[in-house]
Amino acid sequence: MERQTLNKTSYLVKTFQLIAIIGFILCLGSISAFIVMNIVLGDSPSIDSIYWQRLFVSKITFVLIIPGIILIVLSAVILSWKLHGFFNNKWITIAQSLIILIIINSTNIIILADKVTAIAIHQQQIMTARPEYVILKSKEDMFGALNMIMLLGCLIITNYLTCNKKDTLLNINVA
Repeated sequence: MERQTLNKTSYLVKTFQLIAIIGFILCLGSISAFIVMNIVLGDSPSIDSIYWQRLFVSKITFVLIIPGIILIVLSAVILSWKLHGFFNNKWITIAQSLIILIIINSTNIIILADKVTAIAIHQQQIMTARPEYVILKSKEDMFGALNMIMLLGCLIITNYLTCNKKDTLLNINVA
């Protein structure tokens, strides 16, 4: 096995930092649109407004948010593994734990979002509001906010806290 020195400012590191930032932008931009939609719709939106909002949210979730989360998680795993190894540094351990929590929480959000969208579609078909919509929608919003905080934490840890230490060179095994 040959030993190679990986510089924390190398193209590999910079590329995966950029990928993580792009993923975060995809998530943040989409979620910002959801927040604006909630504000514009107000406290008592019509059933049709809820229906169209949920269709938009469902499509954007699968087109932008899930790919954004995948980019952040993959780049965080690769950066932490290439720069430090798994669970070798307290910040890396926190970032890797956040990755696991993000995956679990994202799965929960996707399941909740599907239920909320199904209820919105049903409400629109029967033209009657269902009380469980508001309960599930507030849970989805709460888990979404938690996910954004964890994603931001993961982004900060893997891109700034671990890459801006005084030691700039790490030894990496190359097969």
